[in-house]
Order: sequence, then C-alpha cells, then structure tokens
Amino acid sequence: MSALSYVALLSRQTAARSDRVTAWIERLQREHGLAQLFDSPTLALFGDPALPRLALPAGEGIIIGHVFDRATGTSVSQANPVLRAPAETLVAAIWGGYVALRSRSATPEVMRDPSGMVACYQAAIDDVQIVTSRPDLLFSAGLMRAELDWSVIVQGLAYRDIKATRTALIGIDEILPGTAARLYPTGLETRCVWNPWHFVRPANEAPTWQEAVAAVRATVATCIAAWTGPFSHAIVEISGGLDSAIVAACVAATPIAASGVSYAAIAGDLDETPYARAIAGHIGMPLTLGRPEIAAVDPGLSDAAGLPRPDARCFSQPFDRIARALAEEQHADVFFSGGGGDNVFSYQRSLSPAIDRLRSPGSRRGLWTTIGDLAELGETSVWHVAGRVLRRVLRPPASPWRADRGFLSDAALEDLPFPSGHPWVDIPAHALPGKIMHIAALIRVQGHLEGHRRQRYAPIVSPLLAQPVMEVCLALPSWLWCAGGRNRAIARDAFADRLPPSVIARQSKGAFDSFSAQLFAANRQRLRALLLGGHLASRNLLDLPAIEAVLNSPTASSMPLVALWSLVDTEAWARSWSGGR
Repeated sequence: MSALSYVALLSRQTAARSDRVTAWIERLQREHGLAQLFDSPTLALFGDPALPRLALPAGEGIIIGHVFDRATGTSVSQANPVLRAPAETLVAAIWGGYVALRSRSATPEVMRDPSGMVACYQAAIDDVQIVTSRPDLLFSAGLMRAELDWSVIVQGLAYRDIKATRTALIGIDEILPGTAARLYPTGLETRCVWNPWHFVRPANEAPTWQEAVAAVRATVATCIAAWTGPFSHAIVEISGGLDSAIVAACVAATPIAASGVSYAAIAGDLDETPYARAIAGHIGMPLTLGRPEIAAVDPGLSDAAGLPRPDARCFSQPFDRIARALAEEQHADVFFSGGGGDNVFSYQRSLSPAIDRLRSPGSRRGLWTTIGDLAELGETSVWHVAGRVLRRVLRPPASPWRADRGFLSDAALEDLPFPSGHPWVDIPAHALPGKIMHIAALIRVQGHLEGHRRQRYAPIVSPLLAQPVMEVCLALPSWLWCAGGRNRAIARDAFADRLPPSVIARQSKGAFDSFSAQLFAANRQRLRALLLGGHLASRNLLDLPAIEAVLNSPTASSMPLVALWSLVDTEAWARSWSGGR
C-alpha cells in the first residue's frame, strides 16, 4: 500500500527501554515528525499522524491500515468484539490491508494480513522487538549498521520472488503475510494464521460454473467497493488487459472520483492503448495516456533504496513517474492497480488443469473437454496435448521452486540453501499440480508490492489480492479457469456485461520486449560498469564471461535480458546501501 511510516516497540511487561532505544525514538520524533499514537506497558506505536489506524478498546492495541468486515464489506468499528479474538479467529472475520498490534494477556503480538499490502519488518534491539514499515529508519538514525546478507541476495536471484523471513539486511526479518508473532520471555515466536492451502477444496466440492462466476463477481465487486471507501480520488492504471479492466469497471461503479492512466507503447511493442481507450469509454472514466521514455530510466538508481530487499525494477521507473505526476496534478489520494490478477485468477500456460482432472476421480468424465481447452489455448491439436499429459503423468511431479542460474557463478550456487521460513511453500501430500502452481503464483506476487516511488505520494491498492478474493478463487478447480479455451475464463464471464466485448475476448497480453531491448542498447556501457565492476562481481557471484557475451552481442534476446535486468536492479540496490559505491 503506502510508505506512511510507523515504528512499534514490543517488550515484556517488566522490561525497561534502553537509553539508546529511547534516544532513537526521540530522534525519530524530532527529525521525522513521528507522533506517539499508542502506549501501553508492552506496546508503543509511533507513526505519521496521518497513518490510518483503529484503536482497540480498553487499551488492548491498535490496527494500522484499513480493516473491513467479512460479511458486509464495511469498515470495522472499534466496538466489534472479534477484535479481541485470537489471531486465527480475527483473520477469518476481517480483511483489508493492515498490521494488527495487540497485547493479549500482557503478551504483545503483531499480525499481518494475508494480502501483504502494509509492510512489516522486525528487528531485535536490546530487550525490545521493533516492528516497522521503514527499516531504513533503523540505520539512518544510527540504531543499527547496514550490512548486506549476500546469501539471501543470491537466493533472491536464484529463487526469484520467494520471500524468506530473513531479508537481505542482516538483523532485519519480515513478518510475512498471513503470519502472527508473539513476544514470550524466550523471544519472538511466529506462526502462520492464514494459509492458502486451507481454501483449496476437493474437486467433488467444487461449485457449478454459474456458482463460480457469481461468487467471483460478487466477491471482487464487494472488495473493490470497500477499498474505495477510505479515499476521495483514485488514479486507476488501465493497461488494456483483463485484470486492470475489471478493477477499473468496479471502481467506476462506486461514488469515488476516478481517472484512468495508460501508457503508449514504444515502437516494436504491442500498442494496448486502443483497448485502454475502449475500457475507459465503456465505463465512462477519463483517461490520460503517458509516453514512457527510455531516457527517463536510470539503471543505477534503485527505487527500493531503504528497503531490505531489491524489490524495485528500473524498467518501471518511467511508468511510475507518469502515474505519480497525474496523481499530483489531480490531487488524488490513492492508486488502484490490477496487479496480482494473473496470480489470483490462475493464469497459467501448462498441462496442470488436465492432470488435476485426471487425478480427481469424480471429474474425469470432463478430461477430454479440458484437453480440448488446453489445445485451443496453446493453438495445437488435442492429440498433441493428450500425449504430453500422458508423458507428464508418468513422471514424478516437478517442484515449482527450482534454482535459476541467471548469470550466477558456480561458486554462488554451490551449496546455496533454499529460502526458508515461508509457510506457504510446504506442499501438502496429494496436492494437485494446478493448485501448486496457483499458490506458487500467490507467493511470487508478494515480491512486487513494494519498491514503487509513487508510494511515497499515495498508497497503491491491489484489490484483486484482497483476502476474500484469494479465498474464493483458490476454492475453484484449475480446469474451470481455462474453460472454453480461454485463460481466466471465470473472471471473463463474471464481468462480461461490464466491459467491452473486445477486452473480454482478448487473449493476448502486452509485452515490453522492444522497450527492454532499446533500454539495454541505450545503457550498454553503463550496464557494463555496473555488472562487471560492481559488488556482485567483486564477490565472485557472477558468470562474467556469459554477461560479457550478452553485453558484446549486437542483439540480445528477451530471455537473457530478464535475468540481466534482475542483476542490474540488485546491484543498484546494493550500491544504495553503500553510498553508491
């Protein structure tokens, strides 16, 4: 969501705050304008005075962010008794973008909602646990010394988009989405209170097609309407694709003032603006078209500076600036994004739906239909798909988490451990491959929620990642999502009457291959200096001959560039913590 600052101190009732922590808090109040928003013997909160929050009764805690009632979609009031319930009960009764800080039985607890829209990092200092959205404050105010964890950095490059509890800054951990942590005399103990695997239903409990469409429509519309409530003017990103179109249509149906923004394509890339114009015209939303410029990208600048992971992409800098400029011009107070739609609506190009159906005894009669759907999606024959399904069934299931070499050296990959601590990666016995991929996609999107410079101006809301939306979509069989040879088929039918037929029927997706290639060509020498003379290279983490081959090539394909840009973003982030060196 937003980079509005908060710092919470969790301590045991008998613990005294150390002099240096006290001095640090006083400095934050003096230099960063943080106000004390809550105080109790075990829990104190300091934050931006504009921080959205809900104080709990009887001094039992405070919730940072926005909280909605599960049944009505309205904002939760202080009087709601569920706010005093155990974390597992609380997360089932409310949803939103929040971090709950509570002191129950004199034991302080922090819980982060499953969408992950409010950042939550943790560090142990003296006899206090510090929980914050701004880990940079721990270093800028002198409480800690920044030291990069190169093992975690390499894990992030090899196992892309899997967040571990450890971050790439030593001493900083993350309270992951859907987890809670309580402070006991022995230390902070973390547990998973919301797990996507709990919402995957057996195939014989799946709803009918009509029920699935109705459930997705109602849940998405209710969640987006709820999210517009706290704000007055929204900037809605309209890419021209299905996900952002659904968000825009639902926002347009609410009283909030809203304007759309879309981006013209560079020569060589698919121009999506005709679809964006069609969407905006159909729903009656004014649309601004921006033109991203190659020259607006600085590969050596990381928008993740101050964050404990390199979660920014230099590629997105001009898009981010265009949206922010429009928001400033129109005095908007929120950005709405279709981000996460592919992940939630189970967009995948694989054989998994057919294999899921084959392994679900009560649904095998429709196997040939699903094979036909996949053949249409892949523009191939049913016999080709059937043969591939048979061969795939005879092989052991593959893990969705395999290390990607991505220009890393042998030394970097040698004995590299798998990222640990994310409770969702543990796959239950007999899990179907389609659902394994669905939940893997939900894990991957968590690495894209931060590192956007416009968040310093206004929050970014990705309502398709709302907890009720994730839950209703997880309950649907994978083969329903590709019905009729259409990706995200349920979502298409759910909003067919609210969007232009051209957008509902569209199966293609825009890409930025030409933008990436031209950006590479314009910055070739800069990239050479960043990669061959940077922190990653100096630690023998890179396959330098392979990188030089790409840098010397007159043309580079899109796939090597994806891995190369990931290295560039990581190097720029590392330099942001070392004074640009």
